[in-house]
Amino acid sequence: MNKQLLGRWVALIALIAPLALFAQTDPLFTHFTFNKLLYNPAYAGASGQFCINAINHQQWLGYDDESPYLKTQNKDFGIENTLDAARKNIAPVTRGLGFSAPIMVKGNNMGGAFFSLVSDQVGYETATYMKGGGSYAYTLADGSNIRLGVDITNLTKTLDATKLRYHDPNDPMIPIGQPSDQHTTFGAGVYYSNPNIEDGAYLGVSSTHLNPQTFNYGGGIGGGTVQVTTNRHLYIVGGYKKNNFMGNPSLSLDPAFLIKTVMGKGGMVKPQLDLQGLVTWNGLFAGGANIRIYKLGAESVSLILGYYPPLLGNGPMSDQKLRVGYSYDLTVNHILRNSAGSHELQVNYCFMFTIPERPVRVFRHPRYMERSPEWD
Repeated sequence: MNKQLLGRWVALIALIAPLALFAQTDPLFTHFTFNKLLYNPAYAGASGQFCINAINHQQWLGYDDESPYLKTQNKDFGIENTLDAARKNIAPVTRGLGFSAPIMVKGNNMGGAFFSLVSDQVGYETATYMKGGGSYAYTLADGSNIRLGVDITNLTKTLDATKLRYHDPNDPMIPIGQPSDQHTTFGAGVYYSNPNIEDGAYLGVSSTHLNPQTFNYGGGIGGGTVQVTTNRHLYIVGGYKKNNFMGNPSLSLDPAFLIKTVMGKGGMVKPQLDLQGLVTWNGLFAGGANIRIYKLGAESVSLILGYYPPLLGNGPMSDQKLRVGYSYDLTVNHILRNSAGSHELQVNYCFMFTIPERPVRVFRHPRYMERSPEWD
C-alpha cells in the first residue's frame, strides 16, 4: 500500500472516529470474516459471486433473570421465589439472513448490492435490522481494488415490558405492554483488497448509525417514557491469506482481526478486539481459534470449525462454494459462573450467475445488398 493510499485511510479513520454519541451496541458475531456485509457495505460484490448468508448466534446460554430471587428478600413485594419459563435464559440471541450480488459491466466488477435482515434479542428487548445498500469499486494500477459503500437501515426496537419486574409497580415511568419504535439510520464504509500481498490481503473501515436515533418506549402508567439511543459504531477489519502454509500445499492460513467500538463523546467507548486464525486443509476442513479482548483483558476464547461439503462443483477453484461453520465461545470473565458458553452456526453459499449475451442478428434486405456491375 503506497504512502498516498495510506494517507487516505488515515484521513478516513479521522473523519469517522469523531462521530459520536451514546447507547447500545450492535450484534456480536464470531464468524466476522464471513459476514462483513453486516458491518461494512463496501464489501458488497467483492467476491464477484452471488452469495447467501445465514447465521445464528446463541450467547451466554443458561443466563437467567433471577430478579425474583433478589426481591423475595423483602416480603412486601409478595413475589414467589420461583423462576417461570418466560424469564429463563434471557441471554442474547441473534439471527441473520443476507443476500449480495456483484454489479458486472462488460465483464468488470464495478460494485455490488446487498440486503440483510437481522433479529437481535437481548433480555426483553428485540431489535430488528432491515438493511440494504451498495458499493462502487475502482481497480488501481497495481491490480488492487478499493470499494466505497453506503447502506440504509430500518431499525425497529420492541420492549416486552410484560416480563419485567419492578421494585415499585406504581412507578409512572414503567412501560406497559410491548411498546416499540422505529427509525432509519445510515452507514458507510471503505474496503481495500490487494492480491499481491501474500495470497490476498484486505483492510476495511466502516461506521454504522451515522445519524443516531432515540427510541421511545412510551405508554407508562403516568405517561412516562423510557428512551434508548443508538450510537455510532466504528469497525476496522483486516486479514490476509497464505497458501502453502508451513510448506504444505494442502494447508492455507487465514489470520484476521476486527476492532469494534462505540464512539462516545470522549472517543472510543467499549473498544473490543478480535484476533482470529483459521487453517484450511485441502479446501475441505477448517479449524482455528478466536480470542476476544475487552478492556485490556480476554473476554472470551473461541473454537472455530468449518466444513466445505464435497458437493458437485464445490471446491477452492469452483464457481460455487458452500461452507458450514460452527464456533463455541467460552467466556473467561465473571459471566462464566452463570453461563454455559456461546454457540454460533453459520452457512454461506456463493455461486456464479452470468446473463447470456444476446446474439447479434443480421438482417438482409435487397435494398441494402451490393449492386451487381451488370446492372449499371
